Amino acid sequence: MRYDVIIAGASFAGLAVAAQLRGRRVLILDRKPIGEGQTSACGTLVSTLRALGLEESILQVHDRLVVHTPGRTYVYPMPEPFCTFDYPKLCHLLWSQGKAEFVETPALGVDGQTVITPAGEFTGRFVVDASGWRAALGTSLNSNLVRRDRLNFGIETTPAYRDDGLHFWYDPKGLLPMGITWVFPIGKFSRIGVGSYLGNTRLMSTLNHFLGRLEVEKNGFHGGFFPYQLRDPLIGELFLVGDAAGQCLALTGEGIRPALFFGTRLGRLLRMALDGEITPEEARREYRQLVLRRKGGYDLLTRMQLLLPRAPLVAVQGAFALVALPPVLRRVLDRYIRAFALDETPMPVNVGEGV
Repeated sequence: MRYDVIIAGASFAGLAVAAQLRGRRVLILDRKPIGEGQTSACGTLVSTLRALGLEESILQVHDRLVVHTPGRTYVYPMPEPFCTFDYPKLCHLLWSQGKAEFVETPALGVDGQTVITPAGEFTGRFVVDASGWRAALGTSLNSNLVRRDRLNFGIETTPAYRDDGLHFWYDPKGLLPMGITWVFPIGKFSRIGVGSYLGNTRLMSTLNHFLGRLEVEKNGFHGGFFPYQLRDPLIGELFLVGDAAGQCLALTGEGIRPALFFGTRLGRLLRMALDGEITPEEARREYRQLVLRRKGGYDLLTRMQLLLPRAPLVAVQGAFALVALPPVLRRVLDRYIRAFALDETPMPVNVGEGV
């Protein structure tokens, strides 16, 4: 059987692509069942989930971000609320929208339009790599695609701990020299984690120390790498999206909203190509331009991630205080939120968008 689209990866980006292709012959491949393998703190804008019809997955809504530094705390009211959500439920909601066929098998490589797996070979008119930071299909075509020095790493646990707002701690001497810690409440529990900007995987002692400061105990844990620099979203005819394309943001570590944004837009482009509204070449060209129009914002956050932890604490606190000023906060958040705003209108081809 020849598919219209084959997608390697059944998380945010891959499922967002498939959700736009209902009625087409779409195959999703993943080494784990849909909804398993959470590695994220699962926080994003309420408006993002609302635009995609995923509100049912929301666990708690937050109207402020709180940044803690040694001796000073900064509170940032949000013009649009954030939320934490249930990962398995969101994945199943997205899957139900697209009704794609699913095969539980890892994608090992791609040869033209054919994806190679232990379960056999599958051929599709379009192939999408949404397999996460490892980019299973992309690396089979370009062995230098994944750079370990361009990966952050984080681990997280979910103990009983109530709070409101999304909280971040920046404490380079007391907690983590090159990284950040966080608390994302989800009702009676919170997702509490630590992340290294150096890709350091030995974070358990730091996590335990942080939990001790909060007077809570570890309740399981999960974690993984996440990229902080854009990769080429196309390798030949192969589309890459989400972490496979390095679309996670540096500094903040936010990857869900970009994955849903780019996945949704890519799914619409592929649908238009399948319907004959645009050519495959136009779909590839517009997708690359869609990513490149946001490269300036990605590069800025990358520079901030590299510079901020090396700056004196007083300078960092000054930057946090500056952003807390209402006019500055409105401008920063407007640009940050608008860069990945979703709506339900079809995407016009060859229309520029600024960050």
